Amino acid sequence: MKTKILVLHPNPDNLDAIIKKANLQNSKNGPFEAVLLLGKYDLKACPTVPEVPTYYTGSIEQKEQFTDIMKNLICVTGGFSTLKLASGVKIGFFDRICEDATGDVDILVSFHWPLAIAKTQGLSVIGDREVDKMVTKLQPRYHFAVGTEKGRFYEHPAFPWTPTKACRMISLGQEGSGNKWFYAFSIDPSESLPFVDGVNPFKIESQNVSVVEEQMESGEKLQPLKRASENDEQPVKRPKIVAPQECFFCLSNPNIESHMIVAIGKHSYLATAKGPMPLPQRPLDFSGHAIIIPFDHTPIIEDREQREEMAQFQKTVAAAFYEKSFATVFFQISRPENVHIHTQLIPVRLDGAQEQFERSINERTRQNNERAKFNQSLEFTSDTKQVKAILESKNFIKFVLSMGDKIKVYAAQLVSEKPVDLQFPRRVMSFHLKCPKRTYWDRCKQTKAHEINECEKFKAFYKKYDFTS
Repeated sequence: MKTKILVLHPNPDNLDAIIKKANLQNSKNGPFEAVLLLGKYDLKACPTVPEVPTYYTGSIEQKEQFTDIMKNLICVTGGFSTLKLASGVKIGFFDRICEDATGDVDILVSFHWPLAIAKTQGLSVIGDREVDKMVTKLQPRYHFAVGTEKGRFYEHPAFPWTPTKACRMISLGQEGSGNKWFYAFSIDPSESLPFVDGVNPFKIESQNVSVVEEQMESGEKLQPLKRASENDEQPVKRPKIVAPQECFFCLSNPNIESHMIVAIGKHSYLATAKGPMPLPQRPLDFSGHAIIIPFDHTPIIEDREQREEMAQFQKTVAAAFYEKSFATVFFQISRPENVHIHTQLIPVRLDGAQEQFERSINERTRQNNERAKFNQSLEFTSDTKQVKAILESKNFIKFVLSMGDKIKVYAAQLVSEKPVDLQFPRRVMSFHLKCPKRTYWDRCKQTKAHEINECEKFKAFYKKYDFTS
């Protein structure tokens, strides 16, 4: 038996009027079994009482997954929460990854779009790969998201999970934005649907994602990806060899983005990062995210002079940030599978830097190891002897926390038999900086003019310490 659901993307400043509109729609076009409010809010009771149980995702954690704010207005919190209506319709509310999520749902609600669908519209910045994982795991019939606070209206063509089960992904704009902000539909969880002749974007994305992540993080030139058909089960393979003239980091590349180079030494150079993580932190008026890159197109550092000069860049940049009361976090992934090794650096607040960084690396390591089905587990140590042995292996992830005269090194051994999460260092830093939406560099893109401005500000900041001039 079909039941009716009403989905709204409210302006939280206009909540009372929106509940009145929902009540009106319930009397005219209902009755609805549930009303779902998209977005993420800290809503409070209002004069008008909803006639229908109305659910929204809270921005503040509650003790319970479902908390009554007032009659028929329920706040949902937690990484992943499920609700089964009297009709049997199952609704899932996804806020963050939850490995314990099992089974399937009829309706899934998330803030971000799935990255696989966002890419089809050129909107990678509002997509989240964690949503893709949850969607493919739960296989909903309907998936509602907004992507940003204001949202936008978009309805993706229906695509099949099975010959009798299809999915419709719908995004709504916020009320008052000029976009469609409401959606009503009927659903019968027991009903088999006719075959939908649409391409499942998640099958394509699952084949493409590993190669794209590695190319972006390593600096390798992005290669065209094969678009898979429904019957094509072969994974897309990354090229094994990238020539220097095609490498993002090689100065011999005719397309090198020289407008981002801060300083050039004899064996390496310093450049601002593309897609920087941090926003400017006072008194800095630029992000401070930068990269130290050796001239040699090599996966690991073998040359002593190269290593020493890169260390000098680290020392001088750290001194410059320390003068402004910032610590500096350096991170590097060294492994034979690299394209062009490099060291990234990010300034962080000096006060409490070590405590916060260790919380960040511990939390992200825990999450990585809980989810490590294909990627290898990690175990970091700061013990001097253990770190020395790990670094001598040339196969590691390394973080260096520089706080003036105090330097702490954290390293984890890698093995070549299993792939590594190349986004792991950025995940650690996104936790430290409290900016989870900026984990992926392509969500932090800047215009060329902005990149030039960032580089000029970094040059002026670093001038006093620049040993290459």
